[in-house]
Amino acid sequence: MFKRIGKVVLLIIFVGLLIGIGFYLGPGFYNKWVVYPQKEKARKDLWARYKKPISMIPIPEYIGVMHAHSYWSHDSRGSLNEILTGAKKAGLNFIFFSDHAHSKLDTFPRSFHGVFDGILFEAGTESSGEGGGIMVNPFKSGVLDWEKPRDSLIHEVVGQGGLVTYVHCEQDHDWGNPDYQAMEIYNIHTDLLDEASILPFLLNHLVIGNSYKDWGYRELYDKQETILANWDGLNQHRKIVGIGAVDAHNNLNIRARFLENGQVEWVGPNAKTISIREPGFLEKLLLNEPDENGWAFKWELDTYFHSFNFVNNHVFSEGFTSEEIKESIKKGRSFIAFEGLAKAKGFEFFALNQAQELTGILGDSIPAQHVSMLSVLSPFPAKYRLIRDGKVFKETEEASYEFVFSTDNQRGNYRIEADLWLNESWVNWIFTNPIYLY
Repeated sequence: MFKRIGKVVLLIIFVGLLIGIGFYLGPGFYNKWVVYPQKEKARKDLWARYKKPISMIPIPEYIGVMHAHSYWSHDSRGSLNEILTGAKKAGLNFIFFSDHAHSKLDTFPRSFHGVFDGILFEAGTESSGEGGGIMVNPFKSGVLDWEKPRDSLIHEVVGQGGLVTYVHCEQDHDWGNPDYQAMEIYNIHTDLLDEASILPFLLNHLVIGNSYKDWGYRELYDKQETILANWDGLNQHRKIVGIGAVDAHNNLNIRARFLENGQVEWVGPNAKTISIREPGFLEKLLLNEPDENGWAFKWELDTYFHSFNFVNNHVFSEGFTSEEIKESIKKGRSFIAFEGLAKAKGFEFFALNQAQELTGILGDSIPAQHVSMLSVLSPFPAKYRLIRDGKVFKETEEASYEFVFSTDNQRGNYRIEADLWLNESWVNWIFTNPIYLY
């Protein structure tokens, strides 16, 4: 009798485990075998329709990311090779870093700074505090004193030709500060914060592994409506440039490496050491020969490539130096694109006069009487929303390569949102900076 009861208990436990595994891991298996293959096919079908339009903007276009972290930050161990490998694979031209300072006196340049295999790296600092978090790229040698009042420090950096960006714009900031030039209208970490729980994201990645990691990233995406509304409101008073931020750390992972003394260091989330120990059964089971970056075991969620390939900034710049890219960003001659959905190279937003001559591009301020139409060119069919002073002014659901709007000399700030038809739904793809008609 007791044996029969024991068997029943074991059976109940076994069935319970199966139900629990199915409940928690079932969505991941469904994504891996059904949902993500469908999305992958839809994306490949879309990519096959790529058609680069004839360019109307006579300025070179560069693609890069803002707000990246390296080994210099306390919560990352990103090496040059890891970052460079991800950047090359993502097709980047530049990276603006925002590493955390080591002390109140912040020396520049430091960490990675310069051109590496054709990719421009610019040093920068991310700092939180009263007045909100900021990303500072000084663009000159020197020392920043973080003991100074925030307003004074921002004024100093901008006065010396630097770039100051408000980061994590879900937080409170001193929005009335007259000196900062840009704000994040999208940040991957900000997007993660509005999830009810990170557990589904973790379990999903546990199941899908590396096969559909980019689609796993996309599960986090939500349009940042409140931040966009704030940005539109701020632009009614002065130009505030919108950027997309990857906030890349490559630190949501578990990794292991051999030390020089033969011991093994296990590294967990936020690049913290979990343990340093002599190799044992676990190490013999899981560790392989170290890769080119020295890691003998890796389970990674946020690789540099997948962060870099998620959201990019396309910048129209006359030249390819840090200062020239920065100046173009300050002018608003840029748009953000969710590159993992489709490459945005060739997308343009510009103004024409009655003679069909170019009178300005995104970021420019133009007399309204000099503009007869605003036009968009796209390498893919898309749905466009023309946003005027924060409100949808015109919208087309026709999948066309060109969108034209006659302004009739109407003053206002005009920006474009473009969506792609992918896997039977419209998905956000591009957000431009405004063209300002006065």
